Amino acid sequence: MDPWNLTPKEWTNVLLEGITPETVAKDIANRKFLPWSKNLLQFTEDSKEVLDLGCGAGQHSALLANNGRKMTLLDLSQENLDFSAGVFEILGLNGRFCLADMTMPLPFEDNSFDTAFSCGVFEYFTDEEIKSVLREAFRVSKKRVIIMVPNALSLAYRVGYWYTKKTKQWKWGGERPFCTLKPYFKTVENIRFFEFTVAAKHSFNFLTMPKREVIKKLFIRALKLSDHSKPALLRQGYLLISIGEKTNKRGNY
Repeated sequence: MDPWNLTPKEWTNVLLEGITPETVAKDIANRKFLPWSKNLLQFTEDSKEVLDLGCGAGQHSALLANNGRKMTLLDLSQENLDFSAGVFEILGLNGRFCLADMTMPLPFEDNSFDTAFSCGVFEYFTDEEIKSVLREAFRVSKKRVIIMVPNALSLAYRVGYWYTKKTKQWKWGGERPFCTLKPYFKTVENIRFFEFTVAAKHSFNFLTMPKREVIKKLFIRALKLSDHSKPALLRQGYLLISIGEKTNKRGNY
């Protein structure tokens, strides 16, 4: 399956549907956030400067900023950046907002950030684009790069994906899930690589067929699925989290 992307305007319509800066800020203030947000908090605990590649509505960056990180948000859509800036303003947070295409050389000096991360973006890039963006992300990061994409091994997600495509309900562009991002990270030298999946229960949100609630309850009960941020059993988490830590010598894969 070849990836293809929506236009910046189309992405804005999809990402910001049904939410406002006020509702996003309220959720963050009330500590209501997605399971993988906890993973971002964990893996940026030692980071002061953090770069969000493809910030969307800015939820992740606002959460990190609310927990002491100095955030730079980069996105291809000015509307997304304006929305994110509104969330930051409501929460009384400071951030830097950068309009740029991450598939091009990033407008930052080497080692400008401690950590760079991207959530829900790399699944729309070609193989060569992924390798190029990763090289740039590592260039501007001192410590690590974190990439989050849909998990191809998640059965519930794959069934939901198939059904919504078949019934023409899918709105997320040419998304392609991954079993692993290891081959792409291997093109970068001097890193230690690891990955895991999280949020198995969340994957059932993609089921839109009739009697989906019955199917969802049966599977969740039978497999004892949860939405915590710990690695999911049998790699059935909705989201694949791949992390490359910079080392002084070539790491083991």
